[in-house]
Formats: sequence, structure tokens, C-alpha cells
Amino acid sequence: MGIDDNKEVVLELYRRMNARQYAEMWALFTPDAKWGGGRASAADFGSIDGMRAIMVDPMPIFTEGAITFTVHALTAEGDRVAAEVESYAPLVTGGVYNNHYHMLFEFRDGRIAVVKEYADTAHARDVFGDLGTA
Repeated sequence: MGIDDNKEVVLELYRRMNARQYAEMWALFTPDAKWGGGRASAADFGSIDGMRAIMVDPMPIFTEGAITFTVHALTAEGDRVAAEVESYAPLVTGGVYNNHYHMLFEFRDGRIAVVKEYADTAHARDVFGDLGTA
């Protein structure tokens, strides 16, 4: 698969996520995929099982159970795709979660093998509270 194919997989990931087609979304990943953020190597990341546990339909903290994502830009080289992404979700508590991300996707055999997620952690803390992490 080429660069354009990999970019299309990333766009499809967000289409499925926005449509809350989570079972179909996970089919875009390798069985041993890793998802994490801000760490030095994929070996430090958790399996996608942690993401599966929080991506449920509906997501009870969001109104109507949903969060939506907008992909603003993609840049690709080799087996890597970088995405600038924005989330938006009104909260049942009355606030809004509107974060901005840099997502780095690494591909193997046409599927997502590693996701390195970087986001505004101060915004997440302000919206969701201190979950006991530094």
C-alpha cells in the first residue's frame, strides 16, 4: 500500500469513529496494534484494548453519547501518516470537550500498527478533572 492508501485509512478511521462504528473501526488495526502518547517508543504503549474499553457507544459523559473528530490536515511519508485533528463533544455536565491533537499513525501491511497521540493534556484535565495522573 502506498502513501495515499495510508492517508485514506486514517480518514476512514475518523469516519467510522464519528459514525460510532467501533467494531468496523478496529478492523483497520493490526491484531497487535499499540496506542499511546508522548512516549519514546511503541514498546511503552498500551495495546488498543485500553482504547476499546473507553470507546463505547454511547459514551456516557458526552451528550447523545458522542464525540466527533475533524481531520484538518494529513502529511505522509513512507509507512507513517501525521494527522492534525480536533475533537468536539458537549458534556452532560454542561461543558464542552474541544481538544486538538497531533496523531502519528504507523502502518504495517496496510493496517494501523501504532498510534502516537499527542493532545492538550491541560485542556483534558480542566474538562475531566485530575484523574490522579501527573
